[in-house]
Amino acid sequence: MRLRTAFFVACSAAVLAQTPTTPLRRAYDFQAIPRPPVPPDPLELVTGPALPVQDALQRMAALSLLSKAQDLSNVRGQPYSLKTTFISSGGLASDGNWVLEDTARGRKYRWTAQGPNYSAVNLYPDSVQNGLYGNQQSGNLPLRLLQVRSAIFFRLPAPVGTMASVRTATGLLTGAEQRCVLLVIGAGSRSFTGARNWEESEYCIDAQTGLLTTYSPVPGLFVHYDYSQAIHFHDKLIANAFTIWQAGRKVAEATTVSVSDPPAATDPIFSPTGLLPLGAGRAMNPGMNMPIVTPVPGHPLPIDAAGAAIQVVTLHGNLSGDGQLREVEVLASTDSTLNQTAVDTAKSSMQGRRQGQPGTTAQSSEMVLTFEFVTPVR
Repeated sequence: MRLRTAFFVACSAAVLAQTPTTPLRRAYDFQAIPRPPVPPDPLELVTGPALPVQDALQRMAALSLLSKAQDLSNVRGQPYSLKTTFISSGGLASDGNWVLEDTARGRKYRWTAQGPNYSAVNLYPDSVQNGLYGNQQSGNLPLRLLQVRSAIFFRLPAPVGTMASVRTATGLLTGAEQRCVLLVIGAGSRSFTGARNWEESEYCIDAQTGLLTTYSPVPGLFVHYDYSQAIHFHDKLIANAFTIWQAGRKVAEATTVSVSDPPAATDPIFSPTGLLPLGAGRAMNPGMNMPIVTPVPGHPLPIDAAGAAIQVVTLHGNLSGDGQLREVEVLASTDSTLNQTAVDTAKSSMQGRRQGQPGTTAQSSEMVLTFEFVTPVR
């Protein structure tokens, strides 16, 4: 199958195009096969055609919306101590009440998480690169924990390169105008038309405040930020709450309990005493988005493009440190009969995918896999 790999990172979205190494023989151009429209979603703010940027000024204006939104609400813009609670649901074993605390001072960073049958302490006493200490060695962070932390820290993209497709649109959120940016990083020379595409990440920003209100890394997954009682911290404005929705249902409700200045770097909370050395590197990776074009397993490809169609199933899951894909969920689908096929294929293809070198931290990654199944025209 043809792989194109992308990282959707809420504050650092990076896409890495890979050379195809797949059993799909290019007797015809699979990109020429029309993709079905994204299923309607009441949370989707871009309901009409989006406009591609046409020149340098338009591109700079679109990307400036994202960088300014980051500057306005980035809690990591200075030393901080942040406490967040959230309630998760959706049928996972880790559903329930959670408490998160993040504290950063200089190169020192400590974060803790407590939830149903889970309690973790993670400490970087001398920067993320130089080593992690903690009380959990499994390298398997629960999926909702990954999602909520990503929604706080990894929600806006890093500088966007020359191969990114950028489109813009306007929308309304409770009557307020939103300026939305649709990105496909690593699009190459491809262009996109019409409404939102399956590959596009969506960032919607309030036209008056410049704050990010909605982030959607892929269709079917939306994070909505609430600033109705925003917390002022130095020159930043921190959302007082946010909600994560998947496939039309609410799966996490988070509240920012407090944001304050952290203790001194000499405070005992930054000492690794009593903690285990877990390895070099962070405990969680920013989200990874992997689109995959493949025939339906056990079925031949159509003879030509004229007789071919695409059906799309987008999955969400947790790739743990031992290379297992767990907690798999369906975000969106154009053919429900292919949902289980997508789940089975995803689990087998991800098996053992992550093999860390000795001394590295066992990491968890939030995964989105978008299967584009090539089928005969029906």
